[in-house]
Amino acid sequence: MLAELRKEFLYGGRALVRDNALSQRLVRKLRRHETMEAEALQALGDRLLHRSLQAAIDKLPYYANITRDFTPREARQALRELFPVVDKATLLDHPQALYPNGGAKRPWQALGKTSGTTGTPLVVIRSLASVQMEQAFIKRHWTWGGFVDGMPRAALRGDMVADLERTEPPFWFENRYNRQLLLSSRHLTDGCVGAIIDKLRDFAPAMLQAYPSTAYTLAQHLRRRGQVLDIPVIFTASEPLYPHQQELICAYLGGKIMDMYGMAERVAFATQCEYGSLHVNPDYSHVEILDQHGEPTDGVGQVVGTTLHNLAMPLVRYRLSDRTRWKPGRCACGRPFPMIEPVTGKLEDRITGGDGSEVSASVLTFAFKGVEHVRKSQVAQVGPGHWELRLVPDHGFSQADEEKLLHNIHHLVDPTVRVSIVRRDALPDTAAGKFRWVVNEWQDGRRS
Repeated sequence: MLAELRKEFLYGGRALVRDNALSQRLVRKLRRHETMEAEALQALGDRLLHRSLQAAIDKLPYYANITRDFTPREARQALRELFPVVDKATLLDHPQALYPNGGAKRPWQALGKTSGTTGTPLVVIRSLASVQMEQAFIKRHWTWGGFVDGMPRAALRGDMVADLERTEPPFWFENRYNRQLLLSSRHLTDGCVGAIIDKLRDFAPAMLQAYPSTAYTLAQHLRRRGQVLDIPVIFTASEPLYPHQQELICAYLGGKIMDMYGMAERVAFATQCEYGSLHVNPDYSHVEILDQHGEPTDGVGQVVGTTLHNLAMPLVRYRLSDRTRWKPGRCACGRPFPMIEPVTGKLEDRITGGDGSEVSASVLTFAFKGVEHVRKSQVAQVGPGHWELRLVPDHGFSQADEEKLLHNIHHLVDPTVRVSIVRRDALPDTAAGKFRWVVNEWQDGRRS
């Protein structure tokens, strides 16, 4: 009973901050940006960027020597000429200079934490206004899929809503404050998933928020059981969405997937529209794509973002490990937001083939075409030109399946790479409930 009261307090408190009349007004305001002319949208971005840069100069010693004498129209030029590119290592090396108040959070501020899947976790101080804005941007994306406040929604992510030792339902928590069903992704097991499927069917959500890996795991269970769900739209985020996942999720969970790209640092936000294009939200942050020399590029480069709304701790020209490129043209959806190609993932998880050339993670999915007796898999680079294919086999998995995987890799992906197949009883998620399907464990000529 005490645990249930704690959940009520936690999720009820979140609803008060994120799902209130103010957030609804913010969504309506953000929706008006979708119909702005390009020049007006750029002027809005310039004003927000100017405000953020001025806050950085005021609050962060790292920028104290930068002149404040530039106008909103000059903000982009000032950004490029006066502000250096920083990254996670810079923040960790200079906490007194890049955190406000010497790194001490004020009572009215919030903390955001990265999951630390590729190294040391990072903490970011956030204003409550930026927390509300974050939810408003997410809700604007939901409207693109036809969802509006008041409709029932479900979430299958990393929420700890049921003890890991629990073997009997409920494996979920119903948040009565906003008609939200929070499901435990850690109970997507043979013994528990049947109850989760039944609950989802009875709850009939208008949409499902999920990690690609958790939605994919649920879809696998549905396929094995010969069942389907009818969820109108699945909003995925927090992990790369691979073609083999999308195909199975759409077939067994619902009609369409709308992906979202974001991160705990809140320096970039891109949302997939109903036409499948991934749009950078220019009213959320100022995004640059820079090459290895730190110069803007129309080719593939690293995402570098500047926050526009977190004035408590403005991150300026913060370089991420993620890579993408600008996509030219105008989307059929009509929104004036620029487009990018799908984000290819972190540099830390880039893997190379037998000749040292990079291999796309999406191309790796071809290896699993026609292979159905695999419950979970992971592709790891363990040496130069050497991959380890880690598998949690399903019932019926045989030597013939192993040979088919090897054949597919060498005929559809890379003919020269060396592949070791390793069967595992389990492949754990991260502490945040996410799963890294592609990992590089060979860094700088050694195992990481």
